[in-house]
Parts: sequence; structure tokens; C-alpha cells
Amino acid sequence: MDENTPSRTGGLKVLVASVAITSVLGSSYAYSVYVRPLASLWESTFWASLPFSVLIATFAFSSIIGGRLYARKGSIRIPALLSMLLTGIGLLLSSLVEAITHSIWLVITYGVIVGLGNGMGYVPVVALARKWYPDKAGLATGVVILGYGGSALAFAPLKSYLIELVGVGWTFATVGLISLIIGVPAAAIVRDPPQELVAYFSRFAKRRAVIPKRDYKPGEAVETPDFWMLWASFMLTAGPGLMLIGHMANLAALNNIPNPPLAVSVFSVMNALGRPPAGWVSDLLGKFGRPITMSVFFTIQGLLFYMLSTPLAGIPWVFFLMVAALGFLYGSSLALFPAATGDFFGLKHLSENYSLIFISWGVSGLVFPSIGSYIVDSTGGYGLALIISSILSVLGGLFNLYLKKRLALYLQ
Repeated sequence: MDENTPSRTGGLKVLVASVAITSVLGSSYAYSVYVRPLASLWESTFWASLPFSVLIATFAFSSIIGGRLYARKGSIRIPALLSMLLTGIGLLLSSLVEAITHSIWLVITYGVIVGLGNGMGYVPVVALARKWYPDKAGLATGVVILGYGGSALAFAPLKSYLIELVGVGWTFATVGLISLIIGVPAAAIVRDPPQELVAYFSRFAKRRAVIPKRDYKPGEAVETPDFWMLWASFMLTAGPGLMLIGHMANLAALNNIPNPPLAVSVFSVMNALGRPPAGWVSDLLGKFGRPITMSVFFTIQGLLFYMLSTPLAGIPWVFFLMVAALGFLYGSSLALFPAATGDFFGLKHLSENYSLIFISWGVSGLVFPSIGSYIVDSTGGYGLALIISSILSVLGGLFNLYLKKRLALYLQ
């Protein structure tokens, strides 16, 4: 690094604070441990899992607000602080679930309010990582969202233990307090990089041919067929993973797998670990690295979902191995799609453009877990849901072969 190179020493501190924020938001990934006790309370798997589906949908649609708030105000701290406050308050309100026993209460407090908290903060901190590290876009976004996928590793066993010890209500309250204690200070730390740093490292990135010829405004991006192909690919490949997240503990129990919460933790840790390597690999492969990586990863994901529908899933070590691999592959999508959005449409409007792409994740989160619930209530198992997930994962992966050809039109 020569004397004219802008210092990026503050970037590490921002990355750590960003991981803390996404870790608070990612506690929602451990929701499946609530499904069985809530299903007993309400006598319905569908109603027990609905708050998670609503959270995912609210998360995605409200990310538009978070992305625009960040872009309009020009400061990451405003959406970050709102995110942490809404998340903590929503969880504290959810703690009344055993007093206000109607399932709609949890749909509103957890699904809507905590979902809004996710939407306010997630896309801005992901965009922030790419601004600090435009020359390492895939790796930087992967590191930040590692927290979102990995936090369930700690929260799943903690929630399971607390549910047994003090019940569902006090568990929500405890997680809410933890979220505020960690999240609010982290929101005060994050900040935007100096413009000269962004300009310098963006020029370096352009020499590696991973930045498009121009920056697309949101209205321009949605007019391209490539935006909608990215959108569809994200929906088809993330949806199966979201169904698995929402039903993991129940799926393990139905397959007579010992220690179902452990399956949640295994998926969670591999979900987290899949994010930085996927981003790094896609960076390493050059200008077409993103669509190549996505095509390969999501095709393999489809094959694994099919295997999970077979009797092999009843063998504990095989089950955990498949869950680990699926966690890794699902996690990769959360690193690859924001980086791919920047590859096609540039950095200037990334928070807004990715928030629109991210809606597909929310749609899949509303649809796939609900379909899984309906199938298990109707058939007593997840076989059909897993086969459907297999087919759609492969289809979503194949879409990226088309995107590989189209990407050349955008790059210098």
C-alpha cells in the first residue's frame, strides 16, 4: 500500500459492529424450536409456523424502506438504530404470547414488528460492507451476513433450554433483552466510508472487471430482464432453505433424529460458514464468477433436497451431513445475490436495488414454509415438499447460466 492509498483501518471495526447487528437479526433463524410448543398450544403446525413466514415477508418488503432510508439520509446509523429498537421491542411484546393466546398476536409482534426490524437494518449493513470493500465484494458481504446465519448456532440451544426452563413467553423476553443490549451499541458504531476510499478501491475493482459500465437507478434496473431473472433465481433457490429453517426441528423429530435442536444449530453454523467462502470463490473466478458459482451451488442444493426426501434421511449421521451441506449452500445465496446485484447494476444505488431483489426472498419465505406446513398437516410428512424444493432449486440454478451470458453486456 503506497502513501496515496486511503486508509481502511476503520473498516474492520465497522465490519465487527455490522456482524453484531446481523447476529441480532439472525436470532429469528432459530424460530423452529418454537414450532412444537406453539403447535401444542394452538393445535396447528400451520399457525405455529405462520409468524416466521410473516416475518420473512415483512423483512423483505420493508427492506425497501430500509434501503431508501439509507440512500436518502446518507447515514447508516439511522436505519441501524431503528432496526435494533424494533427487533428488541417486537420480541418483548412477543413474550406476552402465553397471556394473549391468539396466534394473531405473535403474527403481529414477531412477524410484523420484528420483521420490520430485520428490514430496516439488513440491506443497509450489507450494502455498507460492499462500500467499504468494493474490491472484495463477495467476501465482505459474506462476512457481514455470516452473523445472520450463524447466530442461530447460539440462539437455538439457548431458546430450547429456556423454553424447557421458563416457557415460551420468558424465552421471547430474554432474547429481546439480549438483542437490545448487543444491537443498540453496535448501531452507534457503524459508519459510512469516506468517499475517497470508495472511489479508490472501486477503481481497483474496475481493473478486475467486476463493476458495470454505469450505475442503474432502481427504476432503470427493474426495466431490465436480468433484474427479474436474478429475482426469480433468488426466490426459487432461497425458498427451499427458508422452509427448512422454519421446520428443521420438526423435520428432524419426524425422522426420529435424536436431539432435533442440534439439527437447527448444524444448519445454522454451516449457513454462516457458507457465506464468506462462496463470496470468496465467486470473486476468485473473475468477472463471471458469480453466475458460475450460483449455477453449480444451487444444482447441488436441488440434488440434496431430493436425497433428504428418501429413507437415507432416517439415518442420523446422513441426515446431519445433508443438513450441513444444505446450510452451506443456502448461506451462499445470501452472499452471492447482493454481490451479483452490484455486478449488474453498480454500487451507487446498491442498497435500493438489492432491497428490490430481496423482495423475492420475502415472497419465498412467505410461500415455502407455509406450503411445508400445509403438506405436513395433510400428509404427516415432508416428502412432497422436499421433492418440490429439489426441482425448484435446480431450476433456479439453471437461470444463472443465462445470467452468465448477459453479464458481459454490463461490464467494462
